Order: sequence, then C-alpha cells, then structure tokens
Amino acid sequence: MRILAAFLLSLAASAGALGYARVQLGEIGEGLEALDQGWLPLAAAAAELDALGRQLERDQARLAAVDVGGLAGARAGSAFLLAAFNDALGRGQRTALAAADRADDADERLAFVHLGEQLGLVERDLLFYEAGLRAALDEAETRGSLPAEALDELDQRAAALIGGVLRLSRFVEARIEGVSARTAQAQTRAYAVSGALSLLAVLLSGGLAAAALFSLRPIGSLTAQAQRLAAGDAPGRLPVGSDDEVGALAREFNAMAEAVAERDRRITERAEALDRLSVRLRRVLDSIQAGLIVVEHGHAAMVNPAAERLWGVRAGAPLPAWLSAQAPGRHEELTQGQRCYTVEVLPFGPRGALIVGEDVTERRQDRQRLARAERLALVGQMLAQVTHEVRNPLNAMSLNAELLMDELQDPEQRAMMATIEGEIRRLEEVTGRYLELARGRRVERAAASPLGIAEEVAQVEEEVLRRAGVEVRVRPRSGYPQGGLWEIDADALRRALRNLLRNSVEAGAREVWVEVDLRAGPGPGTLQVDVWDDGPGMLPDEAARAMEPFFTTKARGTGLGLAISRQELEEGGGALRVLDGGPGARLRVELPARPAPGGDPPAPDG
Repeated sequence: MRILAAFLLSLAASAGALGYARVQLGEIGEGLEALDQGWLPLAAAAAELDALGRQLERDQARLAAVDVGGLAGARAGSAFLLAAFNDALGRGQRTALAAADRADDADERLAFVHLGEQLGLVERDLLFYEAGLRAALDEAETRGSLPAEALDELDQRAAALIGGVLRLSRFVEARIEGVSARTAQAQTRAYAVSGALSLLAVLLSGGLAAAALFSLRPIGSLTAQAQRLAAGDAPGRLPVGSDDEVGALAREFNAMAEAVAERDRRITERAEALDRLSVRLRRVLDSIQAGLIVVEHGHAAMVNPAAERLWGVRAGAPLPAWLSAQAPGRHEELTQGQRCYTVEVLPFGPRGALIVGEDVTERRQDRQRLARAERLALVGQMLAQVTHEVRNPLNAMSLNAELLMDELQDPEQRAMMATIEGEIRRLEEVTGRYLELARGRRVERAAASPLGIAEEVAQVEEEVLRRAGVEVRVRPRSGYPQGGLWEIDADALRRALRNLLRNSVEAGAREVWVEVDLRAGPGPGTLQVDVWDDGPGMLPDEAARAMEPFFTTKARGTGLGLAISRQELEEGGGALRVLDGGPGARLRVELPARPAPGGDPPAPDG
C-alpha cells in the first residue's frame, strides 16, 4: 500500500505538472493568437498610418508654396494620400473588429474594441481634414493663392489627425508589449512549476526503485525525458507499453512534449516575423529623405542615413549643440552656416525625443527668387506705362531743342541749350533702361567662346575705359579649356560684363581684372566669370542690396544695371553674386554651358 500510495503520489505530481503546463500553454496560445491575428496586423496598419501622416505633414508644408498652376497637382496628390489613409483605416477597423470577436479574454476584447474606437476618431479627424483641404483648395482657385488663415486652420486639422495616429501607434505598441510580457510570464511559470513537479516525481520514483524496479521501469525513461524538457531540450517520445497508469502517463507526457514543441515552433515563427518587420521598418527609415534621430539621454540612439548626411550625427554620439537646444515643436528655417533646415522635435518615451528635419535651403532660395521676380514684374509693368507716357514728350522736347540750337547764335544761350539736350538724352537713356527692365527676354543660346566675349566687351568699352584712365586685364583661369565653342547665353553675358565694367569705372577704379573659368562635366558645364577692381568696394549693407532694383550709391545712377543683369542671367539658369574678399568690389557671373555640337572638343590647358 505504501508503494502504491507513493506511486499514486508520484503520478499525481506528474499529472499536475502536465495539467499546469497545458493550462499555461493555453494561456500562451491565447497570447500568441492575439498577437498573430490582432496586434501584429494592427501594428503594421499603425506603421502605415504613421508613414502616411509624415507624408501628409510634408505635403502640408508644400501647400504654402503652391501657386494657381500647381493646384491641380496638389489636389491630385492629396486625393491619393487621403485614399491611402482611408484604405489603411478600413483595414485596421476590420482587423480590430475580427480580433474582438475571436478574443476569449475580456481584457483583450475590450482593448480591441477601444482600438476600434480610436480608429474611428482618426477617421473622423481625417474627414475633418479632407473637408478643410477641399475648401482651402477651392478658395485658392478663386483667389489665386492659398490664404494664410486657411493654411493655419488646415495645419491645425493636420496636427489633430497626426496626433491621433501617434496615439494609435503608441496604444498598439503598448498592447504588444503587454501581451508579450504576459506570455513570457506564463512560459516562466510553466517551466518552473512543471520542473518542480517533475523533480518531485523523480524523487518519489527513486524511493520506489528498490521495491518496484521491474514493474516500474518505464518511470526511468519518463524521468529522463522530463529532465530534458525541464532543461529546455526537445524530449523524445516515450514508448507506451500498456494501458495501465504508466502507459497513460507516457501518453500524457508525449502529448505535453508535442504541445511544448508546437509552442516553441510558433514562438520561433513569431520571433522571425517580428525580425522581418523590424528589418522592413529599418529599410523604410533608411529610404526616407528626411533626417530622423531618436534621442535618449541627450545622445542619438538611432540615426537614419539622411540625418548622417544632413547633420553629421552618428548613433551613440551626442547631438550638435544647436540641434539639442531646440524645444519640442516645429522650427521653420533654422540657419546653420550656409544651409537652412526645418526641424520638428517630438517627445518620445519618458526621457527621449524624436527629431525629424529636412534641408530647405533650395526651397527658400526658390521662394526668394520667385518673390523677387514677381516684384520685378510688377515694377516693370508700372515703369513700362510711365515710360511710355514720358518718352513721347521727351522726343518732342529733343526735336525742339535741336531746332532751337540751330537758330541760336549767342554762345551762352547755346551752352544752356546744350545742357538741356544732354539732360534730355540722359532721360531717354533712363527710360530706355526702364523699358529694358519691363520687357521680357527670350533666352537664346549660341555657340561662342566665353573668353572671346570677355575680350570683345573690353575692346568695345576701350574708349570709355581709356578716357576714365581704367586698365582692364582679361585672362583665363588655370585649367581653362582652350579651343572649341560652347553654347551659352552670350547676350546676357555681354550685358552683364558691360554693366560690371561701367560700374567699376563709375566707382573710381583704376584697374579691373576679368577672370574666365569653364568647367565641363558629363552634362552641362558651368561658366564662371569673376570681375573685381581696386575701387572702394562695397559695405556689407551695400553688398546685400546691390542687386535690388533702384538701389544705388551713385548720384546719377538708376539702380537698374545689376538688377537687370541678374534677372537676365537667372532666366537662363545662371546667377550674379557678390563675393567676399579683396579691397575693391568682386562679383561673379555664372551661366550653364555645354560644348557646341559639331565643334572641336576643347583641350585642357597645358
């Protein structure tokens, strides 16, 4: 009876280990099913919504610069983005509803229901934003531009939508972490209790070994397999020799071993799926052009390649001082050196932050160039009307002055009339410059030698330069390709060089240097012509405003020469810049250039 009682006790211990393990396996299975059928698909939907939110944020930033011609493209792009939003929301809601129906645990069911409600709130914010966007674009088509108040309201609606998406993502991440933690705890308890009960069964079996070695020999194999299971190894199948209690115990142990093996297989599959999802997310972060930094304790915990390229930040290194000093929120057009960035700082975790930014230097330059062109166009239209009204009286005055000059004999009177004729001619020149600013010019590129054009301008202006006592030296820069013709905007280059030479003369220079450089490439090359003199130069404020229309430091100047030259060069894809350095003024003319078809290929100098 004692042997039987001990045997029954040992059997009860083994059965308890098996039963508890099966209960824990059931709990683990529920957790894995919740992850597989619910939270992981929802995490993918949340990640897609988060990416769409960032795209929406970038599109929202681009709306400020959209003109009437770009409204159709903006409307089409927004429609595509909103359709993707609706599709992701629909899949998320269907997944949450199906997961809630399958969930056996009341807490999980409530969590899926709550997530469905959050998806509904995001859908409401999306509809609210879509209505605002449609109204704003309609108003922009009516007015010709997007009003600032409409853009601000649209920004608020976009911020509400993006905030809802962020809350949704955080909720899904929190639930995944919770389910994973509960599953790990259930696994730990299963190992601990099953191991303890199995060990008890081994000890009892050892006490019975002397009395029931022959009849209970299968217990040895059962003990060995249970020890392997407790150690985490894959147990083998026990032979079921009979239908008695030992055989039943062997069958139960085999079922438990199969269940454990199946559980391990599913856990491995889920881990591989999570690894693949992590790799995919990493690829997404690496492919976006905006810089992204995850900051923890003042250091960059994660950095994508765009952030390394923009700011030189590497993972594990501290942030640059100017970047770490930014408060949470959106910061437009932060200037660092010669570059300009838009940066948004978002809280991330208890003591971290998420920094997202992009380089907007070219965007700001394009906006400034557009505003400058619009101002010049408006001024040009006004001046064209005024000049048209002024030139007719000037022509009449000039004709009458010539007639009077022929009739006057008194030297003093003739001198006064000559002064009047000179002033009339000067006014005619000024009105001609005004008309030059008002007229649009079609860019025409012709095959020419840039160095030859510079020498030609210097020769044409030779008499004016000689009278002013100015010496001009034209030379190629080291490495300038000799020979061959290049397609350039020759007319714009001549005008610009003539204006720069005359400015140097009027500024009192005695020596002027013109240096020509042309760098070829696989596509269009770049022509650079530097003009500098030994005159008084320009103050920083004068250099900043030198190419503004009507700004001049000369008593009889119009302030249009450099403005017109820059406008003509920019129309052809070039530029006119004021350079630092040197005692006098130093300016650079830039133009795109490509070898002329059929011409001799240029040979490098030397």
